[in-house]
Amino acid sequence: MYFLCFLEPSHQFLTIVSRWRSRLDGPRASHDQNKYQLRGSGEELLQMASAVERTDEHVREYLIYRGFTNTLKHLDNEMKADKEKGFRVDKIIEQLQQFVQSFDLCSLKEYWLYLDRRLFCRLEDVYKSTVNKLRTSLYRYYVINTIQRGNLEKTQEFFQKQALELQGQPEWRDWFVLPFLPSPEQNPAFLPYFSRQWADTFLVSLHNFLSVLFQCVHIL
Repeated sequence: MYFLCFLEPSHQFLTIVSRWRSRLDGPRASHDQNKYQLRGSGEELLQMASAVERTDEHVREYLIYRGFTNTLKHLDNEMKADKEKGFRVDKIIEQLQQFVQSFDLCSLKEYWLYLDRRLFCRLEDVYKSTVNKLRTSLYRYYVINTIQRGNLEKTQEFFQKQALELQGQPEWRDWFVLPFLPSPEQNPAFLPYFSRQWADTFLVSLHNFLSVLFQCVHIL
């Protein structure tokens, strides 16, 4: 089992988090040209992810060579269920997007809760507001997807299931009317969230945050 321990946050990390806070404060965040760009040096993160991936492949090749087909099946199943995705940020983002696209709110919440227990809870209090803003954006990303794909049932389900958690949060106060608007994508208050720019900016911000986060941890 992997145990993650945080190193002392760097000044660069503080600067990056500050920038992301301003981006997540509103829908008019600057666009990052649709690319997942790593802030600072991503060499350590890429080396770690690459090493895990190479090790996985070597183990699979060995099992195939030895004819251990049952063990190989178990390994493949374990790898699919690996929530940390070998410390590959792109795979974590991909998993979150899969839950969003399949309208699997329960799994989306559970996966984010896992990341919170495994990673985010180890952050100092100064970073918690950034994590909360990312979670808020993730939920909004989910809601907007249900509307864009015409699944009003899932839109209503979200607000029913999340009512107790979200009603007391100012950033969600205006959102409970969303399922009842005839054309929410044309409403000035929600129009920016239906843009590709907002979705891309959120995904880039989440990707960059996780990337820097993994650079600030080491594996024991």
